[in-house]
This record gives sequence, C-alpha cells and structure tokens, in this order.
Amino acid sequence: MQVLKFGGSSLFDAEAIRHVAGLIRDHAQQDEIVVVCSACGGVTNHLARIVELVRSGRAVQALVEANAIGARHRAVLFALELGAEEPAAWLALDELRCELRELVARTSPRNAGLAWCDAVLSYGERVSVRLVAAALRRSGLKAESVDARDFLVTDDSFQNAVPLWDETRPRATKVLGTLLTRGTIPVVTGFIGATRDGRITTLGRNSSDYSAAIVGALLDAAEVSIWTDVDGVYDGDPRTTGGSMTLLEEMTYSEALHLASNGAKVLHPRTIEPLRQKGIALRVRNTFRPEHTGTRIGPEARSCVR
Repeated sequence: MQVLKFGGSSLFDAEAIRHVAGLIRDHAQQDEIVVVCSACGGVTNHLARIVELVRSGRAVQALVEANAIGARHRAVLFALELGAEEPAAWLALDELRCELRELVARTSPRNAGLAWCDAVLSYGERVSVRLVAAALRRSGLKAESVDARDFLVTDDSFQNAVPLWDETRPRATKVLGTLLTRGTIPVVTGFIGATRDGRITTLGRNSSDYSAAIVGALLDAAEVSIWTDVDGVYDGDPRTTGGSMTLLEEMTYSEALHLASNGAKVLHPRTIEPLRQKGIALRVRNTFRPEHTGTRIGPEARSCVR
C-alpha cells in the first residue's frame, strides 16, 4: 500500500487536478492507494489573510475575501466538467462556503482565538479533497473524500497540534481500512485533526506532509510519496538559486531531518519521525515530471547525487 500526498502547487486548478487524477489512476493499477491533499495552491495564505482581517476588525473585507475563495472553488469544480454526475460535490462546496462565511461573520476580533483560526484554516483542505475525489470518480475510479477529523485525534495545542496515537490508530483502521476493503481510494485532508471533543485543530503551517507520514505509519504503508513542484530534495532551494543546486537521489532519515530542521522547504520537519519509527520509505517527486523517480529517503540509503 502506498500513500500519495499532493501539495498545493499540484492542485492549483482544474487542469492540475485532472493531471493528479491521472497519476493516481496509474498508481492504483499497481497498488492499494491512499491520497492525502493540501489545500489548492494559495488558498491557505488567503485564509490566513481572512483571519488577520477579522482580528483587525475588517469583517466586511474578510467576507469579500471568503466569497472570492468560494467562487474560485466553484470555478474549479465547474471546469472539472462533472455535469450532473456529482450533485453531492456541489452541495458539499456550498455547505463549506456557508460555514466559512458564518465563521467570519459571527466572530469579533476579541473572539478570534486560536481554535477559531484553526477552523477557518481547515477550509482549504476540506474543499480540496472533495475536488480531487470528484475528479477521480470522473476518471472511473472509486474514491471518497475523508475528513481527517474522523480519525486523527490530537491534543488541544491549536495551530501546532500533536496526534494522540493510541486513540487515533483504531479510528484510522476503521475509517480508512473500511474504504480500502471496499476497493475505494480514500482522499484524506492533510493539515488537520480534531480534539477529543471534536474541535478542529491544525498540525502547523505546511504540515500536510506530516499528515501523510501519520497516515503511512498508521497503515504500515510500503512507501509515502510527497508530490510537489520540484524533482526531489536538493542541497539548496532550486526555486531561489536558478536551479543550480544538486539533486540528491537517496538520503537517510537523519540527513533529511537535518535539512528539514535547517529550513529546507521541500519537507516539513515533523514528517520524518513517524516513518523512521516504522522503517517506511519516503519519496519526494515532481507532479509535473513524473518520469523522474525523485529522492528516496529511508533507513539505509547511500548518499548520492545526480
């Protein structure tokens, strides 16, 4: 079984989502698959802007921004050309859009605390999984969106929550295992979980990689793949150095953790540990150049470059 995680740049618009659906379809022909999704590119930053507007008392502008995000998602769903086949997807998007508007409209700056912030920020992933699942069904695959709140139990450290593994494990087996047994691909929200009493939490900004690692560890996956917009892990950031950095073909967990802890943007620092504990390989690949095998990170890897 493999876990495939797609970042925001991989899910930017309908064309990108259709491309991702094709990649998932190719992998599903060879193995059992679980998909983990970030929000569509730029959405979380947009939501963070809404949080700041509310906190500064600019509720009307915040509502305008919320409406703009909702319109963008509706445009993506329309462009996926689902027709009348996916009424549930349209309904879900409308419900989530209304929920976001309510969060914004009914909150004063004084009440815009961390728990409220996490509820707002969760909107992006909760929409993206519905878009991806709908695209997969459109391509002929059985797929269902899964809100990680249904199984990922965390403490109440809002904005930087910690999974409660003993409570999460049996829930994950029930929620994800049931879908896999039915031959259905779970499309899971990255970034979010919930407290014991059901309040939304987030695992930290850019933490969907960590979510994928959690899912991989819970299900004893053979491999977790992080699909992004670069060919793998470099010894620098090719997006800021003109592509002159060296691509690392293989790395150990310790080497990857060192890079992540020192600011390498391609991996979230918390991603490595759940996989290292289970000896599960992590691979970083380019969504838009899938012919490249990317960087493999594992328990025993010879450090090499190409």
